[in-house]
Amino acid sequence: MSTAAHGIQRSFDDAGVFGYLHARALHEPGREIGLLPDDPVVLASVFKLPLAVAFARAVDDGRLDPTEPVTLSPDTRTPGATGFAAMSDPVTISWRDAVRSMMTVSDNAAADALLDALGTDDVNSTLAELGLTSTRVSGGTRHLYASLIADFGSPSLSEAIRQVQNATTLDELTSFDPHLTTSTVGTCRDMTALLESVWHDRAASAEQCAFIREVMAQQVWTQRLAAAFPFDDVVVAGKTGTFLALRHEVGVVEYPNGEAYAVAVFTLSTRARLILPGADAAIAQAAKLAVAVLR
Repeated sequence: MSTAAHGIQRSFDDAGVFGYLHARALHEPGREIGLLPDDPVVLASVFKLPLAVAFARAVDDGRLDPTEPVTLSPDTRTPGATGFAAMSDPVTISWRDAVRSMMTVSDNAAADALLDALGTDDVNSTLAELGLTSTRVSGGTRHLYASLIADFGSPSLSEAIRQVQNATTLDELTSFDPHLTTSTVGTCRDMTALLESVWHDRAASAEQCAFIREVMAQQVWTQRLAAAFPFDDVVVAGKTGTFLALRHEVGVVEYPNGEAYAVAVFTLSTRARLILPGADAAIAQAAKLAVAVLR
């Protein structure tokens, strides 16, 4: 293991999490650094990035009108703490604005509605066409919630969350096992490759790739990747993923001189916690070290 990889591993060890990382220079192909970059991990809300790319391609193909209205009803939409998922009444928006909410505030309701409209086969075929063979979309946030409920035989999601918080080990829980989960699994290397395809206008048309870059730059969460690069002239465009023991972020760091770096950092804690700032800090530190090496 290189000195840089040792430093990245130490960041994860100090936070008490298992960590995975891949980073690549987008302006200079071939320059990269990784720590377990090909190990599969449950993606949590990072799955919304490949879903956004599938949306972009559906728009390009004329299979989905981005301005078409969709109504998200509280009795059928996936719950969540942000966006339309957290609202009390029916909400009607365009698909384009649903994607914006999905990416900027990680809106579960918007994401699962879009996944229902496109289907997992569509998203997986998109990934296959882009050469991302280690990422599999089996379901959205609704499926992740269902797997946790099934793990404990709980009557509700809130009860399942309470039980997993009290669990002394996460072993044998399908919710966090990439080989057993009914949700989406992927690797850090696949995610940086997907980011590269978006930043180089290969994932979809130039117009749609620009839209994805725009909404990722509007993401509101700043405690992970953005915390590593707190400079007015550095743009961080990212997508987080958070679910109890899982804390991730993938994104691109762009410098004013034209340098750009795609970074993917995944973490898994040994206990399920709703708040774990040490893991957030570890993601920031690992990303900072990785980009410093590539620079």
